[in-house]
Amino acid sequence: MDVLTQVRKKIIRRIDWWVIGGIFFLITVGLTIQYSIGLNQSTPDLSAFYKQLIFVMLGLVLFLLVNVFDYRVIKIHPFIFIAVSVIILIAVLLFGSTINGATGWFVIGPVSFQPVEFVKFFFILFMAIYLDPDPHRIQQPRYFFFTGGVAAFLIGLILLQPDTGSSFIIFMIWFSYVVILKTPKRYIALVVASVLAASVLAWFLLFPQYQKDRLTTFLHPSSDPLDTGYNLQQSIVAVGSGSLWGRGLGLGTQSQLHFLPEVSSDFIFAVIAEEFGFIGVLLLFTAWFIIIFRLWRTLWYTKAPYTFLIILGTISYLAVQTVMVVGMNVGLLPVTGVPLPLVSAGGSSMIMTLILLGICHAISVHQTND
Repeated sequence: MDVLTQVRKKIIRRIDWWVIGGIFFLITVGLTIQYSIGLNQSTPDLSAFYKQLIFVMLGLVLFLLVNVFDYRVIKIHPFIFIAVSVIILIAVLLFGSTINGATGWFVIGPVSFQPVEFVKFFFILFMAIYLDPDPHRIQQPRYFFFTGGVAAFLIGLILLQPDTGSSFIIFMIWFSYVVILKTPKRYIALVVASVLAASVLAWFLLFPQYQKDRLTTFLHPSSDPLDTGYNLQQSIVAVGSGSLWGRGLGLGTQSQLHFLPEVSSDFIFAVIAEEFGFIGVLLLFTAWFIIIFRLWRTLWYTKAPYTFLIILGTISYLAVQTVMVVGMNVGLLPVTGVPLPLVSAGGSSMIMTLILLGICHAISVHQTND
């Protein structure tokens, strides 16, 4: 047996089939829902399904590529990622299209591109490269305030769209580094106080009325069930009506009869709960748990700070965004309009998530001391 064959077999043995299986399960569920939604319209239209399928295929190709090539080639100067992030966030504010009240998309023909999804990716790379020499130096005031300032600047640009959900995710990615790397408690207290103060100022000076309505509806969901509280009420009804086994694919009354809005993106979890029931939701949670658990396992086995920091940021992104979407679908969190990773419609989110998971999987396969 030649050396090349031995290397190939060794790599195949080290493939994390649990992560691969979880990814394919979540993607399959998402595509199945997209297909069902398109097929059950008064005039069947599967264009959205086929568009999402193209994004999935492109994302999977990129997932494979980052596993074939050395992921360390992206370890360039960290400020390049921040510069690109700032440029695309300013560009979308100046030249982007407004969808559902937020100026956060570039639309080219039938394809829309949401830059903020890649800003999440770039921010994780920035943190990983910037802190690579010594991750615990974030405990020092210089690095703590600088990385926090970078995060705050990006968050400010994102809030101008406005996109509170994505801005919160950027904050939580940074905050996860602060907490896991054991930054002094006085710094954490300062962060909490600053966020509270900034939230109050944003409420009075920055948030448009529809975002204020989302929060007040979350606090008082029954105050206006036919207007601002309608989406939330329909989502809760959809989740509750699924019972144990669900109504069946394509048979959900809330989703298929269009009582529930944004069924392919914001409220796709409610559709899954209604059509596949508690069992379907349990399988969905199991897939997410497997992926995050396996990433966490790799996190503590990896030897290089750079790879540790990338995986930590990826775990934070997946966990926070998943909890946000599920929470808003069941009425535990305000509606923020972020996609459910690997499940919701949205090419930018799908591609970015698969690239991140591809990098993390490559790290687990090619453990290195570099």
